[in-house]
Amino acid sequence: MIGPAELEDMRLDIAAAEQAKLYDVASATLNRHWARRGATSVGAVSRICDLVFERAAERPASDWKAVISEATDEAGFLVRWDGDEVVLLEARP
Repeated sequence: MIGPAELEDMRLDIAAAEQAKLYDVASATLNRHWARRGATSVGAVSRICDLVFERAAERPASDWKAVISEATDEAGFLVRWDGDEVVLLEARP
């Protein structure tokens, strides 16, 4: 029989899967940009990725673009979009 603890475990598994899915989509978008233009530094990339992962918690995968925008803003970067592609990611002065 499934009890409250098992239901909570399943809920957490689903939430973790949704977070991972959002993180994967966001990471792929950022990686495409960095592959084309280069990344500013390992530290900046790590900071942005950490913030994307944190912000992905409890958010639907469809929020990936907002999550990138929020994370890059918090990390001190300006992001510009062309549709769903990052075309500019630079440190704010």
